[in-house]
This record gives sequence, C-alpha cells and structure tokens, in this order.
Amino acid sequence: MQIFYSAQSAGFYADGIHAAIPADAVKISGARHAELLAAQADGAAIVAGHDGRPKIQRAKPTIDERRAAAIRHVKREAARRIEAVAPVWRQLNDQRAPSALGEARFAAIDALRAASNHIEAAILAAGAADLDALDIAHHPFWPVD
Repeated sequence: MQIFYSAQSAGFYADGIHAAIPADAVKISGARHAELLAAQADGAAIVAGHDGRPKIQRAKPTIDERRAAAIRHVKREAARRIEAVAPVWRQLNDQRAPSALGEARFAAIDALRAASNHIEAAILAAGAADLDALDIAHHPFWPVD
C-alpha cells in the first residue's frame, strides 16, 4: 500500500483504501508518514512545502515558554551541581550525624540554591535576546568550586 499527501486537501491517502486520490498528491514513504503523524501528535502542524511535499512546521515558542524552558534547565543544572557536592544519601547522613564537613556541604548546597534562585529571577526579567545568549551551565552566578 502506497501513501500519498495532497497539498490541496492537506490530507493523506492510501491507494488500497481510497478510491480516488487527488491529482496533486505526492508519494511519501510509510516512515515519513509516521514521522509526520508523530510530530503532529507533539503539537506540530503538517503543511505543504513549496514542492507540494508535506513538511513539519513547529510553532515558535513564546517568550514565556522560552523562559519556562530556561528555568527548567537551571533547576536541572542546580540538581546536578548539588548531587556533585553531596548525593541525597550523604545529606541524610550529614543530618543524622552533624559534623564540620557536613555543615560545609550544606553551606555549599545553600549557595547553589541561592544562585539558582538569582538565575531564575534574571530569566524572568530577560528579553528574547538575553535568552538567546544565556549559557546556564557557565552562568556567572554559580559559585566557583
């Protein structure tokens, strides 16, 4: 069974299912059809290219969506850095048996959390150009190791 895409009707047709296939329809592979449908399920649109072939068109994220994505990235980076200072099991042990080393680890974690909060606040105030230039992993607010 061959699959076709019609730019005029913006629809798919299969030669074994549809009795009439539009004249402008172009053949596409089953893999391409699956790829297009998966992208559509993720929120993208299927549109006709200049050659009539189907292509994926993703909506440009809004500034708020970009900020939210950047904040998620900051939270992941903070979690990674905290894990490097003291994994959860170490933090629990430090709580159960306080020590000077444990206090130092908690101070380092607190500094990372404070840096994360400052970076997130900066992201909320950032414009599009600032978000484009943002390098979260190397942000100057992170404490120096």
